[in-house]
Amino acid sequence: MRHGVPTKLTCVECDTPICPDCAIRTPVGLKCPDHATRPAPPRKSQFGIVTLVVVVIAVVAFAQFARRTGTTKAAVPRCPTESAPDVGIGATAGGGHWRELAASPLCGRYDAAAVWTGREMIVWGGESCAGATCPSDQSPHLGDGAAYNPTTDKWRTLAKSPLTAREPAATAWTGTEMLVWGGTTGQDLLADGAAYDPAKDRWRPLAASPLAPRTASAAVWSGKELLVWGGSDLADGAAYDPAKDAWRPLAASPLSGRSATLSAWTGTELVVWAGVSLNGTAEFADGAAYDPATDRWRRIASAPVAGRYAAATAWTGRELVVWGGNRLGSVVGDGAAYDPAADRWRTLPVAPVADRSAAGAVWTGKELVVWGGVGRPGSGAAADPLARVLEPRSTLTLLEDGAAYDPATDSWRTLEPVSFLGRGFPVTVWADQEMLVWGGLVSVASAASAADGVRYRP
Repeated sequence: MRHGVPTKLTCVECDTPICPDCAIRTPVGLKCPDHATRPAPPRKSQFGIVTLVVVVIAVVAFAQFARRTGTTKAAVPRCPTESAPDVGIGATAGGGHWRELAASPLCGRYDAAAVWTGREMIVWGGESCAGATCPSDQSPHLGDGAAYNPTTDKWRTLAKSPLTAREPAATAWTGTEMLVWGGTTGQDLLADGAAYDPAKDRWRPLAASPLAPRTASAAVWSGKELLVWGGSDLADGAAYDPAKDAWRPLAASPLSGRSATLSAWTGTELVVWAGVSLNGTAEFADGAAYDPATDRWRRIASAPVAGRYAAATAWTGRELVVWGGNRLGSVVGDGAAYDPAADRWRTLPVAPVADRSAAGAVWTGKELVVWGGVGRPGSGAAADPLARVLEPRSTLTLLEDGAAYDPATDSWRTLEPVSFLGRGFPVTVWADQEMLVWGGLVSVASAASAADGVRYRP
C-alpha cells in the first residue's frame, strides 16, 4: 500500500512500495520519486536494437530473418522466462474508460493466437522472452492457453493442446471452435493444426493440410471455411472445412510469394494486400481478392500508400481500413481504406498520434481503435518516457497512447490516457462493448514479455 493505493510495485533502489501514479521509469527500472532524480550510471541501451528486430521478426516470425543473439535464461518455476512486472493502472488512473484485467494464470507472452467467442477471450501459444537476448532463436515458445470472461473478470486455463508450442499461427473463430494452424517454433516451420471447443474444453487435431509448413500467413474465417494463403514467402493457399474435417487447395493466385500480408474477409472475398519477404529484402504494395464461391482471384486497384506489414487493420462492413505499420527499416503513420465493391482506395486523414507498428487494434462496429505499438522516440506527446534516454536516430520505443478512426466522419480522436506500460504485439480483441488488451512485449529495465492486461470502454 502506498498513498492509500494498492500496489504490486517496489522501487529498485530502496525496495519500498510505489503507487502507480508515483512510479517513474528509468533506464535501470522503476523508481520512487526520491530516487528517480538521482543520476544512474551510464549504460548503453540495447532495447532499440531489440525492438527493431522484434518489429521485423515477430510478425514475419521466422528465426532466420534476424534473430541472431544468445541463448535464453535458465528455466524458472512455472514460466520459462520472468514476466515483466504487473505495475497496474491504479483505481482511478483509467478515467472511467480503462480498468485492469484480473491477474492471468498465464506466463508473459506476445504474438499469441487469440479470438473472441462472444463470451470469452481465448489466448493460446506465443513467445516468451526476457533480458538482453529478447528475442532470440532460442526464446521459449509456449503451448498453453487460458480464457478470460469480462463479465466475471475471471480467467480459466484451457485443456492441454495436442500441438507443439508455436507463434504466430493462422487463427480463426468459427462460432463454435478456435482453429489454430501452422506457425513456427523459432527453429522449425509447422504444418499441423488443432481446433479448441470452449464449451467442452476439448481439443481435436485437424486433418493433414496440403500446404507446406509456414508461418505469417493470411487467415480468415469465411463463415464456412478457414482460408489460409501465403506465408513464408509462398504464394499458394488452402481452405479447411471443419464440418468435413477436410482441406481443399485454392486456385493459383496472381500475387508473388510473401509473408505478413494484411487481410480481411469482406463477406464474399478474402482480400490480401502488401506484405514483406522473410529475408527482409523485398516489400510489396499490390493485392488481390479471392472468391471461394467461384475459386477465382482478381487483382485489386493500386493503393495510394506504400506497402507495409504489422499495420492496424479492420473490416468495417464496407472497407478494409489500414493504418500505420512497418516498412523495411522504418515505421509509418499514414493509412488508406479499400472499397472492394468499387475497387477503389481512399487516403485517411492524418492521425493525432505518432507513427507506429505492431499496435493493438480492433473494430468496434463504429471505429478502428488503435493502442500501443512500436514507434520512434521523440515523436511528440506519444513518445514513451524511455525516449529521453535512447538515441532517437537509431532506436524505437514502445508507445502507451492511442486513437480511434471513424469512417463515417472520416476523422480521428485521441483515446483517453491510461498509465499502462507501452507494448507491442499485444493480444487485442473487441468484446462486444469494450477492447481487451493483454500481454505483449514491454520494457522496464530491459525487454520482457508481459502477462497483465486492461479493458477499454469508449
